[in-house]
Amino acid sequence: MRCSFSWRGLVGHRCDSSCCLRSMMVGTAATRGWRRCTMRRYAGRKTSFRNALFWYSHFPPRKRNVLSNIRRSEISTFLRIRRARLQPEQLGLPRGARRRTPGLRREEVAELAGISTEWYAWLEQMRDVHPSMDTLQRIAGALRLEPAEQQHLLTLGGYGLENAGNGLAREAVVGAQLQRLMDQLACCPAWIMGARSDILAWNRAATVIHGDLGGMQGIERNGIHQLFLNPRMRRMLVDWEIHAQDCVAKLRLTQANYLDDPWFNELIELLRSRSPAFTEWWDEHDVRLPHDGVKVYEHPDVGRLSFDYAILQVAGGNGVPLHLITYVPTRDTDTEEKMKALVECPQAMLHA
Repeated sequence: MRCSFSWRGLVGHRCDSSCCLRSMMVGTAATRGWRRCTMRRYAGRKTSFRNALFWYSHFPPRKRNVLSNIRRSEISTFLRIRRARLQPEQLGLPRGARRRTPGLRREEVAELAGISTEWYAWLEQMRDVHPSMDTLQRIAGALRLEPAEQQHLLTLGGYGLENAGNGLAREAVVGAQLQRLMDQLACCPAWIMGARSDILAWNRAATVIHGDLGGMQGIERNGIHQLFLNPRMRRMLVDWEIHAQDCVAKLRLTQANYLDDPWFNELIELLRSRSPAFTEWWDEHDVRLPHDGVKVYEHPDVGRLSFDYAILQVAGGNGVPLHLITYVPTRDTDTEEKMKALVECPQAMLHA
């Protein structure tokens, strides 16, 4: 048969070798098979070999999406949990009398995504497969994933990674302008957090929420560490469980960028070893995007404090993305007056 990649005037040849036949069947790998066949056939002929090099330079090998073992494991767990949560009735599929699977079957997900059941099973079994972005998006659509969950799946698959594994995140620097901005928010607690929620800079009012940040060392000055392992925070934050679950889901979303980074996983392992609540919620694999909201605290000296909070992305001194968290006293409350009194009385701000 004639190879579908023989173009007259350049490198024309007839080919029925297995490499070209195989390449025509898989579509996107076609140029790779054509290249192998052409280079082999014309390696001894100067003119044709030059033409072969022309094609090699204009159609470079496509880089495969190679996943580490930990990423394959995370994808497998995430897909199985999401598949179990989705019931066939939600998609108009019959349940059947002999269904033993709690949610959808693998073959049902594969059919909805337009891929083979065997390939999808390999993905859940952590086989060495290399899913494309389009394939992961189709699987996300089949599982009816929310936007945050879709983003999480793509990040686990190696797409859209930002500053991951390059060491910059752990060396984030807060510029002087950001510190001045926070200092101007006299009665509004504000602080800047890095990728794994380390508190890198703060204003005076922030100590109303977090206590003596300047006296904390290392990983203790971390927002998630404070939330789960600081008794003061747990006593003060109203609806602690709701907000703690929300923070775990946002941390899970961020962690997908740093799965292979021991620096990030150090925090996860510490929290899992010391907080049963964190371990329980972490294993649920819920993910959420950062969002604004309201938080209420019961301060031991002045009573209830209510804040509208916002999370803003800013650039650090070395270009690393950081998050600026601002708490503004809620309208129609006496929080602003209480904050003024607390800021003027440092001892009350640090009251445990």
